[in-house]
Amino acid sequence: MQDMQCYAEAMAQQPPKDSPIWGGRTDGAIYNCLFYTGGGAFPGTNGFTFWSATPPAAPAAVDPAVLAQQALSTLTVPSPTTGRYPAGLLQEGQPFTVVNAYTWFWTDPGSFRALTARADAGGVWAQVTVTPTALSFTPGDGAATVSCPGPGVAWQPGDGVWAASPAGCDYRYPHSSIRQPDGQVTATYGIQWSVTWTSSTGATGTLPDLTTTSNATFAVAEVQSVVIR
Repeated sequence: MQDMQCYAEAMAQQPPKDSPIWGGRTDGAIYNCLFYTGGGAFPGTNGFTFWSATPPAAPAAVDPAVLAQQALSTLTVPSPTTGRYPAGLLQEGQPFTVVNAYTWFWTDPGSFRALTARADAGGVWAQVTVTPTALSFTPGDGAATVSCPGPGVAWQPGDGVWAASPAGCDYRYPHSSIRQPDGQVTATYGIQWSVTWTSSTGATGTLPDLTTTSNATFAVAEVQSVVIR
């Protein structure tokens, strides 16, 4: 029953009509009102009995898709970290990358992993799974967004100064940022996430994809003008 927040069912063996619970009535029936406790029971709070002239209305069916939305709302989906190479500081203290070099981009692998959450109500549960599908990089120079299917890999000295990222997470700036505001670009890193759910009813589904983002601002420098400190 929705108004009593419990599950009502007629007692299999009705009490005698002279029992006080009937209150002198002779119609209707005596019902048990049982609280849902997820399979457990709490002493003294496992339910009560009551009289009703007509069978109580059943509680509204729980929609597992709604539970999936509730489960999703409890998750903190991480934004990407902004790993990049080339990286360093110009003489003026600006972080930089280099024109025509392969600018590697990556995120911490810890922020690129599947997450799950579950919500329960009325004996029904739904579990939502949020899975990263791609790392994107919008370079901030007017060019289109590029992406790769994983978190990318951090550049290491043994990879070589001018090598492309083996993960495919890179972009080559064709021009310096000297004509950009403050002589810098603001790149946007994004993680795309797919959202699926399953439930105790057997129903499954998807929710709209998510994207979390972070920004990084740096200069794009001609190689001959780079001063690292």
